Amino acid sequence: MFQILDQFGWWAVLDIALVAVVIYYVLLLVRGTRTAQVLAGVLILVGAFLLSSAAPLTVVNWVMNKFYSSIILILVILFQDDVRHGLGKIGKQSLIKGTDQNYSRVMLEEVSKAAFSLASRRVGALIVFERNIILSRYVDIGIPLDAKVSKELLMTIFVPQTPLHDGAVILQQGKLAAAGCFLPLTRMEDLSKDLGTRHRAAIGISQETDALVVLISEERGDVCWVVDGEIKSVQKKDQLTALLNKKLDESSQFFLRGRLRKV
Repeated sequence: MFQILDQFGWWAVLDIALVAVVIYYVLLLVRGTRTAQVLAGVLILVGAFLLSSAAPLTVVNWVMNKFYSSIILILVILFQDDVRHGLGKIGKQSLIKGTDQNYSRVMLEEVSKAAFSLASRRVGALIVFERNIILSRYVDIGIPLDAKVSKELLMTIFVPQTPLHDGAVILQQGKLAAAGCFLPLTRMEDLSKDLGTRHRAAIGISQETDALVVLISEERGDVCWVVDGEIKSVQKKDQLTALLNKKLDESSQFFLRGRLRKV
């Protein structure tokens, strides 16, 4: 016992701390995405391999040994997009997202006014708020703007027949980062047939990431917000502003609240 304690020095503490931090941020980045589900499956396979090594499960151990030799290649193939975007953003993005989003009350009011103005004209739109999970992969395939958010700009973008109206706008770090962004469609099979591509895209991005989406339906002329794959209707502009302020504030205070609970 004492020999183990003698070997457990400051370098060992630093070593364990660094590994723990890396694992923490990896889990944080994949939280709420399909990547998390894939990682859960990989962990189950790792558990099966350890069990087969400890118990006399000859066939399972043989199969797992064959699989284990290719695990690195399999993970690279599964997560190639995440690896590429993650490496490309090293040193350019803060590891702790959400703390510097700068979604001001004035900006949220502009979004709310634009949403209900578009709805009154039955103009469809998708307005996506980045929270803790980086949306740069979707920003990169859109048209970069890096502009101040305003009602007039949002309404101009979504005017039918204009080059940027087809797709979504993404708000990132308090600015309108890009327009004409294409989002992943949900794979849910039990959705109502009345929901079109815009609704499926809003649900899809909210399932893939922790993004908050303001959805304006041109068919119904209503405004909804979408989080975690759930669509909820909003009846008034002030109600939408308050809701956005609450949800985005919760996101920005995620890490602070976590620390306070541990104290």
